[in-house]
Amino acid sequence: MVDSVAIEARHESTAAGNMVLMVSSDGSIRGVLETPGSLRTSQRLALDRASIDDVWPAELAETVRGHIKRTLRSRKFYSDEAENPADGRNYEFIYVPQGRDRVLLVIRDISETSTNLSRITQLAYTDEITALPNREFFHHELQKIADVQRLKEGRAAVICIHIDQFDDDGHALIAGHEDDFLKELASRLTMQLRGINDSARTNLDRYSIVARTDFRQFSIALPRIDSGEDAEAVVMRLLGALRQPVAVGNRTVVAAAYAGVALFPQDGTDPDALYKNAISAMEDARNSSAEPFKFHSGTVRLRNLQRQDLTTDLRVALQREDFTLRYLPIVEAGTGALHSVEALLRWPETILGARTTRKIITIAEYTGLIVDIGEWVLRRSCEQLQRCRDAGHMDVRLAVNLSGQEFSRANLARQVRAILDETGVDPAGLDLEIKEYMLSRDAMQQHAMCDELKSLGVGITIDDYGTGACTLAHLSRSRIDGIKIDNSFVANIETSQQDRAACTAAIALGHGLGLRVIAEGVETEDQAQFLRENHCDLLQGFLFCEPLTEDELLKYLDNATQTGSDRQYGS
Repeated sequence: MVDSVAIEARHESTAAGNMVLMVSSDGSIRGVLETPGSLRTSQRLALDRASIDDVWPAELAETVRGHIKRTLRSRKFYSDEAENPADGRNYEFIYVPQGRDRVLLVIRDISETSTNLSRITQLAYTDEITALPNREFFHHELQKIADVQRLKEGRAAVICIHIDQFDDDGHALIAGHEDDFLKELASRLTMQLRGINDSARTNLDRYSIVARTDFRQFSIALPRIDSGEDAEAVVMRLLGALRQPVAVGNRTVVAAAYAGVALFPQDGTDPDALYKNAISAMEDARNSSAEPFKFHSGTVRLRNLQRQDLTTDLRVALQREDFTLRYLPIVEAGTGALHSVEALLRWPETILGARTTRKIITIAEYTGLIVDIGEWVLRRSCEQLQRCRDAGHMDVRLAVNLSGQEFSRANLARQVRAILDETGVDPAGLDLEIKEYMLSRDAMQQHAMCDELKSLGVGITIDDYGTGACTLAHLSRSRIDGIKIDNSFVANIETSQQDRAACTAAIALGHGLGLRVIAEGVETEDQAQFLRENHCDLLQGFLFCEPLTEDELLKYLDNATQTGSDRQYGS
């Protein structure tokens, strides 16, 4: 039985100073050569009859025991560093084989040294302005990724991004605000990727690096990709985030960002080669007006050509008005009466083909075509709304989604007003739907865009509510009219207590702020009943109707008028 004095010494024995012990393979302490000066004589004597389990917490003791056995097997010197959870200090453990079943164990308190080294490392490897890692750190960690992927015969990517800055009038960034501008861009990059700059992660496949490697240059390392298309998806997402407007001082600044991509192993198997080739591709992008980014690899040039073909197809389709709209009804939760219809864009089949809708939208956003397409959607859907009202359906409202690029344009309110005047639509019959992140951005500019739109008389609804980062302050201080609960919560109402709670909370929050609450994606009667019981105002989903063509919408409205129930047609 271990003497109680040894137990008492457990928390004091490593509190300060060094220790030198002789231990056996089972962790028994066979001799005490040196102890901290703070220990009393009785505690030193007790240690001579103790075990490492009496000196350190269980997890640390088990680690020490494993290293003792390792040293005895190899008959070689070994050292390791570990933190003692009991006192939060860092220690170096040195193991020296002594005979068949003895190890000389030297324990050194290195807490201050570790702290100083960590601080020095941070200063040496961190960019002072953005707090991102610098170029030295980037190359150091990129070497680790290259070594791992070489052994696994895997693939990785390096992305280099150059920033040019201009405001809406083409003037240079305001002097003195460049640091704030770069900090915001750095923050956007880190939000778009996983496992950012966490060098302690043991799984390098899920560890991305984002660094500031030059004055106006950021570099990103993707540790594991399956193909160049994976890197393409990431770089387009990053450029999209960087190209969103930034509030700097009393002005709004838009970054012109260009990127180059180098792939491991075809563009190089060492960090220097990958980095240089990514820089070369980045410079190609800067010198080309056709693409916001370039691959260094000749193997992906075909995809670049395919992307250019898609851009051309989109331009031609817009000129020919080959796009179509569908209308999805939104009904009153209590009565099933029609409240409004949401306009949904349908891409021409010649463009869609085997491509995903997300990819098409991404291309449209990066080429700026999304703005022209959005204008076409608003004009065409307003024309349809007026057509419905001319047919006698005066109470029907229209909901139209706005893209991030549309919402960031200074002339959006003027454009909406022009379309309303052109089509004869009453502004009170139009609801514009925006994403949560767009409201957050508008809040940074004192809700300027929402105020401009509201001055027209239109309504504003937050779409896909619950999936973004909109704060309560943004909701309470902005001039919005409603929130639309994302269908991912509605879909699991019947099986998930968490999603039921989320929907209930969103409804209560919306009503508490005086907002109209809509639930989208309602497909079953049980979902609808739960939402009714919790006083959701409006419901939308295939339970009530599938998306309608322009002619089908008129029939739907006629049928609803005749039967007194908006759920008869298409139910």
